[in-house]
Amino acid sequence: MDDEVRQSLKSVLAQNDGWQKSLNRIVQSSRVSGPYRLEVIAQLVSLEGSGPGLSYLAMAHAMWMAQTQQMTSALNSWKRASRNHGGMLDAQAMGILGLGDEQLFRTMASKMRDLRSNYLKQSLRNSANHYDLNDYFRISRALSGYLGEANVFSSFATQQPKVIYIPGLETGGFLKSQSHPIVPALKSAFSDIQAEFDEVMSDQQVLKPFMGHAGKDDLKKYVSGHKKASWDAFFFYRHGTRFDAAQQRCPRTAKVLESIDLCRIDGQSPEICFSVLQPGSRIEPHFGVTNARVVVHLPLRVPNGCYLELTDLGRHFWKEGEPMVFDDTFQHSAYNPSDKPRGILLMDAWHPDLSLVERDVFSKLIKAISAIEQDQFLPMEHENV
Repeated sequence: MDDEVRQSLKSVLAQNDGWQKSLNRIVQSSRVSGPYRLEVIAQLVSLEGSGPGLSYLAMAHAMWMAQTQQMTSALNSWKRASRNHGGMLDAQAMGILGLGDEQLFRTMASKMRDLRSNYLKQSLRNSANHYDLNDYFRISRALSGYLGEANVFSSFATQQPKVIYIPGLETGGFLKSQSHPIVPALKSAFSDIQAEFDEVMSDQQVLKPFMGHAGKDDLKKYVSGHKKASWDAFFFYRHGTRFDAAQQRCPRTAKVLESIDLCRIDGQSPEICFSVLQPGSRIEPHFGVTNARVVVHLPLRVPNGCYLELTDLGRHFWKEGEPMVFDDTFQHSAYNPSDKPRGILLMDAWHPDLSLVERDVFSKLIKAISAIEQDQFLPMEHENV
């Protein structure tokens, strides 16, 4: 049976001649529980690829998961379906899924939006059940804004978080560096960190593109300049993952990082690196994901003329050994006009206005959001939120 399942899935993915029959076979055989249904789900979970064919399979998976109250999996797959259909849907395929007319599709989409809203609201209630609402009201409002149920936005036109905005935090783009609690430790360790940065720069092969393996077109959106323009990094943490080899190579820097209060959210934060902007390179204007965090820079090697710019708010010219703190949800860019690399220790940190309760509740909310934003099939959950 495994081979039949696999071939049916491949036919739908590739949309070969007669692929609708394969989709019908998958859907009809999986309407009731049993070994075949489990085999189909197991095969779906392992699928890779993109395109309209995947969208129909993802819709089917989403509806199965919703029927059995597997909310995380249902929402994740529905999102994947939305990203892959490419704006064109096959009428016969949609009929097989039971979504053959516009009203049926709209009803299902509305149901998924309601599931998403209820899932995140319940996640917030569960994570905050030991706290008084007044203690995390800003996080609750942030969720209402994220869900589009309330107008929660910055009064600054150039502040546009990619993901979620928390109202009531200090605005203005640049923050007073001396007021952030991690700054004193960074300043006192400047010489040690600078020395280890210099050692890393003696072998630039250890640097990696800051944007990872993004394609050339995506890289052009972030980095411009001459043909060798580049934004590189030596990571200590990325998306919350600790890079042990980097920590061992720079033990004095690692010691400082472990001594400060980092913004820790599983799978998300902290993100800490030696950030290297190569000669003649410009980081194009862009926005950060949330104002729950701020970005801290400890300038290590800064040629003349290098600066960070917040659109409409001004430029900051880095000075070696002088930390700076800013809110990266304001549109910002950077430029190195010199013929030498610019190097800083870059890290994200909690916004200093957030209380410990708000940090705790927000961290758990972000985990819930991440669970339904992974853009891949998820197996059935053992527990429901």
